[in-house]
Amino acid sequence: MSPMADSRRTCIRCGCTGEPSDLYCTECGAPIVNRCMREEGLLNEACGHINPDHAAFCAKCGAETAFRRAGLIHTPYTENPVFYRDEASEFSIFNHPFFA
Repeated sequence: MSPMADSRRTCIRCGCTGEPSDLYCTECGAPIVNRCMREEGLLNEACGHINPDHAAFCAKCGAETAFRRAGLIHTPYTENPVFYRDEASEFSIFNHPFFA
């Protein structure tokens, strides 16, 4: 088997084999790379860690993966709300009457 064949990516939804550089399936549009979906915000940096195909949450930061967001992986668990809040909620303390 050639090295090129070893690096081809297979879609977990439809089984289509894509090119090594493909990030999404050309047949069904599903993500082929199970990347961490945590985006850059006011209080954190984007993660982008590449996770195994079975991972619903990122092994590096615990955020939702591309496969879970696309509905390819189902789990009864949710993200931990203590770790992932809207960045604007961090500033809700400034709504206190003291700051009025």
